[in-house]
Formats: sequence, C-alpha cells, structure tokens
Amino acid sequence: MSQNLYHHLISRASGWYPSQRHPSASQYLNCGREFYKCITPSLTIQNVDKPLVYLRKFTPDGQLLLGFSYDQCHLEVFEYQGVGHVMDLLSTQEGECVTASDNCFHSLHIRQCIFNRILKKLYSLRLVKQSGPIRLHINREFSAFFGNGRYVLLAAVSESYSSFASFQRFVEYPDLWDDTGHFNYTFFLVDLKSGTVSDKLIYNNDSFMLSHNHSVSVYEQTLAILSNCRQCIDLIQVDSAGKFRTLFTLGPFGSNLDREGVIQFQQAPITFPLSHLKQKILSYMYRNIMETQDKSIRLRKLKDFYLNFPYVEQMLISKMQLLDNDNVFMRYESRPTQLAQEDSTANTWSKNKISFPLYVIYNIVEQTVLKIFPKNSVQLLYILRNFCDDFRNVRSLHTQLPSSSPNNNVYFRAAFDLATSSIPGGQLEAASRLNSTLPITSQSFSTSPYLDYSLFNYDDRLVSAWERPKVNIVTPICFRDRSTNDIKFRLFLETSFKTDDDRAATGDRLRMSQRELVTFIFHPYEPFIISIQKVCRGYTINFHIYNKSSGFKSRIPYSVVYSI
Repeated sequence: MSQNLYHHLISRASGWYPSQRHPSASQYLNCGREFYKCITPSLTIQNVDKPLVYLRKFTPDGQLLLGFSYDQCHLEVFEYQGVGHVMDLLSTQEGECVTASDNCFHSLHIRQCIFNRILKKLYSLRLVKQSGPIRLHINREFSAFFGNGRYVLLAAVSESYSSFASFQRFVEYPDLWDDTGHFNYTFFLVDLKSGTVSDKLIYNNDSFMLSHNHSVSVYEQTLAILSNCRQCIDLIQVDSAGKFRTLFTLGPFGSNLDREGVIQFQQAPITFPLSHLKQKILSYMYRNIMETQDKSIRLRKLKDFYLNFPYVEQMLISKMQLLDNDNVFMRYESRPTQLAQEDSTANTWSKNKISFPLYVIYNIVEQTVLKIFPKNSVQLLYILRNFCDDFRNVRSLHTQLPSSSPNNNVYFRAAFDLATSSIPGGQLEAASRLNSTLPITSQSFSTSPYLDYSLFNYDDRLVSAWERPKVNIVTPICFRDRSTNDIKFRLFLETSFKTDDDRAATGDRLRMSQRELVTFIFHPYEPFIISIQKVCRGYTINFHIYNKSSGFKSRIPYSVVYSI
C-alpha cells in the first residue's frame, strides 16, 4: 500500500483502496484513517514554558483543553488553535526533538512561545472559595463529560468535622460501611459553552473514590455515583437545560416507590435485615441451586449456600459502571472486617467458601439480577474479549470509532489471546486476573488515531489508550507502521534531570522510581500529544506535534522494538 500522503487523501475521498475492491463499512472506516500514518506528531519540544496550571484532558470534540489552577480553586479553559497555528514557528526545525538542554535562541523561543500559540486561554472559572477553617479543593484527577462535551462534571472535596454517627442513617442504609474516611463533596456541572456553573450536587459525611472517575459512571445523560460509605448508587439525569434531575437511589430499595412503601410502615428502632440488592442476589443464587436436577448435587450446593450466606450478607460494592440506561454492572468485594473471621475458618471449609470478587449485572427497570459471575469466570473473560467496547463506552466524535480493543482490532485480539494463554494456571487463572479490570471506569480510554493498533505498533507498557500514568524511560518511545514495520515517529521524554550515575545504574529500560512517571494527553484526532512528567516535586510538560520538516530518516530492525 502506498505511503504517500496525497494517495491516502485521494483514497479516503474516493473510498477506493487497491487492496480492497469492495470494502465493508467497518473496513472503509479503518482504511480512512490510513492517512494518519503520513501526518504524525514527529517533533518533540521538551520542557515547554507553561502557566501555573494542572492540565487535565481535551473535550471529546477536541476544541477545548481543561486544566486546574495550582491552588485547585479555578477551572482553567484553553481553546485549541490547531497544529497549523504554529507551523511558522517550527518551519526551520528539522530534527526530531527540541531538547531541554538546548539553550540556543531559536530553541528557547520555541519553548517560550508554543504554549500560548497553540493553546489560547479562554477563561478562568472560580469554583470554590477558601474561607474559614473548612478548605475546599478541586480534585484534579476527576472529570466526566456529558453528550458532545458541552457539560463537564467536576468535584471538590473538603474535610468533614461534623459527627457522622446517626441512627437514622443506619436505619436507612443497612449496608452502611462506616470504617472509612468521610468528607464533604460538591459536584459541579459546568457549561463549557457559557463558562458558568449550571448546577451543583452536595454530599456531606460521605465517601467517594474520585481519582480517575472510580466511583462515577456516565452513560449519555445518565449519571451514577457509588457511595462507598452508604453502599448505594445514586442515579441522576442531566436534562437539556443543564440541571440535575435525581431519579432514585439504588441499594437499600429498588425504587422510590419501594422506599416510600417500606418507610411508611417502618418502626423507628428496627433496621432492615437485608438491602434490596443483597436480597436479589441471594434469591438469584437460591433459584439457580433449586433448578439443579440431581438431588445430591442440589443438597451439596444448598449446604454451601447457607455456609456462605453471612459472607454474601456482609459484602461491599467496590466498583460499578452503567452498561446502558437500564443495566448496571457491579463488583462486590469481601468486607475488610471479615478477614480475621475468614482466616479462622479457612481450614475447615476452604473448598466450599465463596471467592470474591463477585460480578453482578442488575437490570434497574425490572429490578432483577440478570447474571452473577464468580471471580474466575471464563464466560466473563470471553464477554470482555468479544464485547470490550460495550464496557468502555467511548467513541470518537470525529470518526465515531472506538479505541482499539480485542473486539474491534485483530492485532489487539491476538495480543489479548497471547496474554491469556501465557498466564500460568490455564484459563481459570487468566480469567481471575483479567476479570479484575472490570468494571471499567468511565471515560478512561483515548480515541486518538495514533493509538490505533491497526495503524501503529507500539509498546503498550509505555503508552496506551488507557489514560493512566506510565513508566518514564530514557529511550524514545517508537511508533511503527503496522504494515511496513518502518518507524513513523518517536516520542522523546525529558531526561536531563537524570545524572550520569543514574543512567549508568539504569540497565533495564523499564527501571523506574516512584518519582518518575509520565501521563499522556492525546488530542482526539489531530497530531498533537502532551506528555506530563512527574519529576521529584515538580512537573515537566513536553509537546509532541506535527512538523513537515521533522521525522525519522532511517530504518531500525524489528528485533530491537519491544512489542506485545
């Protein structure tokens, strides 16, 4: 296949490809991205001068970049100007990297000017005010977009000084887990178009895991928030006017009608024996056992069910996600206070004891448990393999394509199958390890075409579509053409903070310390990448951008590249 940019553009416009006379719709969409091989972020600019902000991520349409001020009180919004806006600044730059140690006038000028040229500050929105003893701070690792990215959900946290113990709360939430830190939370729904706070949600004396959207799931306009303390899921909808509309709380009850019917006839000093979700899970287990035809097997399963009853009764929801507007996927873990009890009884019936975590699919509308998967479920492993996009629930607004996964990419599927077969212990052990990635946190995967496994081959230990901190290494990260094996571009990370002794001691390219991490922010569709390096107590920002004069000029043998 031709590697000429002009040929790629003509093929994309005409829909004709030499290797496929009648491509299917999915093949056409994949082939339409081939021209990205010729427009790559081939120039690295290290240690870019930046304002005092923590950069978070691009909006789904790629028009805005969100960040937070250093005092974590303001939302900073930058308008992305496009790669073409800085081409005159980079016209004489021919190398692959403008290093941080290069102190010539031209390099200094590029590093000082490029941030303001490509990212224009649009506005700064103050979300919290520091007054009094209670100090509220924005969580800079949390953000969730609704729809096309006009509305974004942000959160601020402060310490809670009020008394948590409330008898009424124990009555309402039978699964209450008070052995955790409690804080005050404020969720802000920000209208990025008008630059205003559209609505707020306030939770006092509660516990959420906000980092990387762990306790929050978004599907279209529906928001689900998991409370680790109350052990329930608050379902909220965002209407067309940008206001929160509370639906109901799932956990103690199946709906608001159930809650009103029970509370109306409830006596004050009596607590519920089981929450709604626990009752549904136990009844599902019991019905499956009673459907067993063999009497001896049924009696043995019933015995195990009664032995495991207290453990199921005390288990906790550790993670959840919305599969769609009607179904929620939850992971249950053993309550930490049960560990001593489990250790004392492990020798007596360890073969029959239930193993956590348990994975539960629950239908909200019908109030029924659809399926329960054990920890080492091979069926769940293959569901993850064949329907991974349904768990990730993220598509590019530009191309409508999802990020590379085992169910949409043959190379990714081959890598997934290789990883599954290479785990010692067979499929059960592989399922036990890989199922632990479920449920998948909301909006945690990038849809950048430069992470497409059909186009490029790269080491996913160093960079991947999963938006998590990665290893900071000395050698550049190579992206190879999947079909020709040529290096298309390389990402150079800042290494000037390493001394000669450090380099000599680093024999393994993956050796790192806890202070040497890097996070990548990919633009949704343009050849622009931001790498943020955590170095000691500070942060260094590098830009990886398209430049016509830059690029890799030679060919490197495939054997030197680490690939999965």
